[in-house]
Amino acid sequence: MNALLLWPEFPSTYWSYSYSLKLVGKKSLTPPLPLLTVAAMLPKSWKASLVDLNVRPVGDAELRKADVVLISGMFVQRASIHDLVDRCRRLGTTTIVGGPFATSQPHLLGEADHVFTGEGEGCIESMCADLEAGTLPHRVRGDDKPDLTTSPTPRYDLLEADAYFHMALQYSRGCPFSCEFCDIIVMYGRVPRVKTPEQIAEELDAIAATGFRGSVFFVDDNFIGNKKAVRKLLPAVRDWQERHDHPFHFYTEASLNLAEDSTLMTSMVETGFNSVFIGIESPSAEAISEMRKSQNLRGEISERVHQVLQHGMDVWAGFILGFDSDGPKIFDDQIEVIERAAIPFAMVGLLYALPGTPLTARLEAEGRLRDFDGEDQFARANFEPKMPEVQLLGGYKKVLGAIYDPKRYLDRVLAMMRLRRVHTHEKRKRIGFRQIVWGARALITQGLLSRYAAEYRRFLREVWRWDPSRLVEAIQRAGAGHHFIEYTRRVVLPRLDEAINDVQAAAHKR
Repeated sequence: MNALLLWPEFPSTYWSYSYSLKLVGKKSLTPPLPLLTVAAMLPKSWKASLVDLNVRPVGDAELRKADVVLISGMFVQRASIHDLVDRCRRLGTTTIVGGPFATSQPHLLGEADHVFTGEGEGCIESMCADLEAGTLPHRVRGDDKPDLTTSPTPRYDLLEADAYFHMALQYSRGCPFSCEFCDIIVMYGRVPRVKTPEQIAEELDAIAATGFRGSVFFVDDNFIGNKKAVRKLLPAVRDWQERHDHPFHFYTEASLNLAEDSTLMTSMVETGFNSVFIGIESPSAEAISEMRKSQNLRGEISERVHQVLQHGMDVWAGFILGFDSDGPKIFDDQIEVIERAAIPFAMVGLLYALPGTPLTARLEAEGRLRDFDGEDQFARANFEPKMPEVQLLGGYKKVLGAIYDPKRYLDRVLAMMRLRRVHTHEKRKRIGFRQIVWGARALITQGLLSRYAAEYRRFLREVWRWDPSRLVEAIQRAGAGHHFIEYTRRVVLPRLDEAINDVQAAAHKR
């Protein structure tokens, strides 16, 4: 069997980093780890190939040649998933669709030949056998929370590795918390399941074998969900790094209670972790209680963020607007906490009721869900918010316009750099020809051609006066922010204006 694995396109979002990726000559941020894992589970007699549509398009000839097309994707990729299924159907190619979107809303994929829900470990082999025998049903149920020690090393060899800024691997699935809006606990459970240190070492070997060097993203939704297991993992990864002359640095996601564990943070930094994404969500205690995120109530947010920075890790953070308890003051409060905590990379979104979550169940019971898909992340919410919608969208626009004003963004970068400790293994990193080219592109694009060139040059002068040895770091962090600044100005603010006009027009018609 010729199996073609397809990773659908992502729409343009803050997470796409499209403006910044141009500076470093990359096509996509991270590779399709789910498909690489599935590829490793296919029968040895099958021939597997992979196309990431975020790297290149897939042609009809490739689709016709395949005996089966395996598609995986997340909720945000659903438009591309439907498009791929429709193309395969017209060409007569069999499709199997799996992944988070298929698992949460299989009823929306009736046009696919087969829909796989759940996790693949322990089930892919029998699925393939049934497909070959012609007995595979339309709906295929995967394992329910399988043991991850059975998960194989992903097929990183299928990648065009140089197309990606990060590589990716997964250590655990599941999260011990119960945030109302989150679908992770619905799909993967509240008891984090983990791989062995030996498995992770093998995956690092496989990534290194591609020739990739640089940032590796541990894609766990909460890396420290099982702290006891993480404490055993980190020394093994640290030993691997030392044996291989530290080819990687690591980025992951964790809950804010990381700030309470100095020993764990120190171990992470010594292993090579230099960045962490934290779901802070809101500066409002009422909103945090409403969303059932009690772990964020223990201490002042900015002080906890500073603890992480002072141990040596950048903090990227997620924030949400539109909780029932949010009042008019929330917008200024959110801007203020982002500035005070010195978080340059703040992902701010409107609350969205994801399928299967406790939030969706509550809103449905209250009769507040709306009957539209909400494809546009900067349009109206998919439920009736308590705050007047024009006020909510206007406040959202205010927050994004403020935090991604070039001067305010660059000032937060400098404030963060002043707080963040630089570890020894970072100081000894060598700067190669490729990094010099990336830096030159950033200096020209941001320092000469951008609308904020004067602010950019002012920022670099301040860094130079403070600590010239941190100039390369400053160029890198400002380069990452180029996407946030340009995407906000060119795409987000105009689309929010359109959404506000739509709400006002709808109210006028009523």
